[in-house]
Amino acid sequence: MRSVMNTSKLLALGALLTLSTLAKGQSTMIAALTQPDSLVHQELGESGAEDYAAHPYGKGHLLFLSTRSGNAMTAKDPQTNAPFARPYLLRLKDLKTLPYALPDFLAEQSYHIGQCALMPDSSALIASHSRKKPYKNGRVGMTLSYIPFNGDAAKTLPFVDEDADYQHPWFDAKDYTLYFASNIEGGKGGYDLYKSTLSFDGVWSAPQSVEIANTKEDEVFPSTSEDLDLFFSRASKNYGLQLYQHGAGDSTPVAMALNNRGDDFGLVLLNDSTALFSQSKRAGSPTNLHIYSLPIPPPPPPVDTAALAAQALEDSLTMAALKADSIAAFNLANSSDQATAGKGKKWVTDNTPEPGTTSGYSIIVGGFVDRDLAEGFLESIVGWAPEAFLSRYNDKYYVVHSVHNYREDASAAKASVNNRDYRAWVLSKGLQSL
Repeated sequence: MRSVMNTSKLLALGALLTLSTLAKGQSTMIAALTQPDSLVHQELGESGAEDYAAHPYGKGHLLFLSTRSGNAMTAKDPQTNAPFARPYLLRLKDLKTLPYALPDFLAEQSYHIGQCALMPDSSALIASHSRKKPYKNGRVGMTLSYIPFNGDAAKTLPFVDEDADYQHPWFDAKDYTLYFASNIEGGKGGYDLYKSTLSFDGVWSAPQSVEIANTKEDEVFPSTSEDLDLFFSRASKNYGLQLYQHGAGDSTPVAMALNNRGDDFGLVLLNDSTALFSQSKRAGSPTNLHIYSLPIPPPPPPVDTAALAAQALEDSLTMAALKADSIAAFNLANSSDQATAGKGKKWVTDNTPEPGTTSGYSIIVGGFVDRDLAEGFLESIVGWAPEAFLSRYNDKYYVVHSVHNYREDASAAKASVNNRDYRAWVLSKGLQSL
């Protein structure tokens, strides 16, 4: 198995798939696919073999087709001697390919087995495969069969026209609808997309054309997301099959950024961070499975506990110093000796004008003679006092926690601040911010 990722990334991707396989929120990945170069990419395949057409199979697996060699009993194309494609399982937790035990009905097929869709309750398989009898021109056509796992006989789906081909079944579990490609007479040209809903009493509705997708070109390999976005491929003249998507709000299908010069088809959204599709890099080259996923965030750097402890100690000492300066300045301003001690002395360190006062009650949590210290203290409490502000009053700088119209409200605010191990005072004036 070749891969463009190293082993550690492979294991990480496998873990990511295991944790969130078939999870909700796929719109995240749909948006991410508009910039595929930004995603983690992995190519899965066996040299020289075709691997393609995946469909979810229970929890944690995909059922896909491959032409990889099996054994001497593997059915081969009589004209090319190449092995016919047969279903295999891809286990998502480690991206390992596993053999798939075919139901007896498919094991007896001599020719082609196409894409297979598991019913949501795991009761049956809907498979595309070769018809038993060729058309009049000798070509062997394709049909759809319902293959129950309870031992009942397989049956051709009731809406199948014997004169048309049916391929690429995709069963949407959300609206219980089967999407498929067919060249039924009356279509727009070649293969078109159709859908049929299975009712609770087991009746299939008459197939309806998926008009939003169909053109005169071939439209094949339909799939859907949990939001019922539609994905499919359309044949082009120069670049083979090209992926398209149609989601809510889109007036017409839009070509996807994943497309390259070869075939691109069979998109499967595994979860909100991972998508898988089939791609050949150029015309005639083997088709492999490609996985795109959101980058896995790097682990956080190791915590330097010693540095954190040192920083915490420094912060606590700084806060203690600021609180001491605050209390000392306030006590000085309100001491009985203030008139004598401060007579003729200017306490503030600049000429900032006082903004004035109003009626009310101010909760003071700091008083400073130096504006830089006051601003530092204000910044240190913004986490628990986001409305605090700085005010100049009586030739000092006060850090004001809040202003209240009534004394009882102010007293309650003061108690709240004191409970945080900060000292608060009530000033019977409404201070204003600088």
